[in-house]
Amino acid sequence: ELYWGMRDTRTLEAYGANILGVREALPRMLQAFDAYGVKATFATVGLLFFDDKEAMLRGLPTEHPGYANRSLSPYESHFDRVGPNEVEDRYHFGASLVRMIKDHPGHEIGCHTFSHYYCLERGQTEAQFAADLRAAKSAATALGVELTSFVFPRNQYNERYLGICRTEGITSYR
Repeated sequence: ELYWGMRDTRTLEAYGANILGVREALPRMLQAFDAYGVKATFATVGLLFFDDKEAMLRGLPTEHPGYANRSLSPYESHFDRVGPNEVEDRYHFGASLVRMIKDHPGHEIGCHTFSHYYCLERGQTEAQFAADLRAAKSAATALGVELTSFVFPRNQYNERYLGICRTEGITSYR
């Protein structure tokens, strides 16, 4: 999820080193998993599937979450903080990480929504969730990834959304 999963709870200044640590930890994890025959699912936020901001903005869902607490939505004010591409902004872009996982057969790239969507927050709707999930699937497809597993961000499980997940090809969730 890189910074997308933390942006509403931590500042980049305070937590940024942890985010950058993913880029060191992931290759080591994949190497260890391969050495010991471990197969893992990496629940991935759809916003990470892009190489640059222009492509990311084109891939945004048609509807955004209407959270009563507007600070929870990355669409409200966060995109002005996103750099132009993964080379210059290693906190928000992760297409190279997705490709790295793909290069290690047997691991799965799962869905953690497109925008780190909170399914139990006041104001958001089923239609907004469906649009978010479709955007995640589209971004993944562009990198040759089929999303079939789903992890609810912050464990905000919403049973009403399981039908939407099934319609979009999700076969397992947590």
